[in-house]
Amino acid sequence: MDKNIDVKKIFGYNLRILRESKHLTQEQLAELLNLQTYQTINRIENGKSFITSDLFEKMCIFFDVEPHIFFTKSQQTYTPESLDYISQINYKLDEIYNIVSKIKK
Repeated sequence: MDKNIDVKKIFGYNLRILRESKHLTQEQLAELLNLQTYQTINRIENGKSFITSDLFEKMCIFFDVEPHIFFTKSQQTYTPESLDYISQINYKLDEIYNIVSKIKK
């Protein structure tokens, strides 16, 4: 693995992009995720701290994204339209999986 990869910074960057794609402030996101303070979001976005598995799950559900989105090292900006597109693809893949599972039985 590349020694120059800082997982916390990549995660924080992607969280900020996702948050901004929904036009939310750190304070608003903290409130929506039932956090006591926005500083938790601030520290995560700045790569100074990491999250619990419970908070990670809440974020994936809230943003309706697969977990790997937070760890993807790219300069891609997620717009509400692209997030909707990703969500639709995931839904269709789930439908296909369910159909294939029934056929195999």
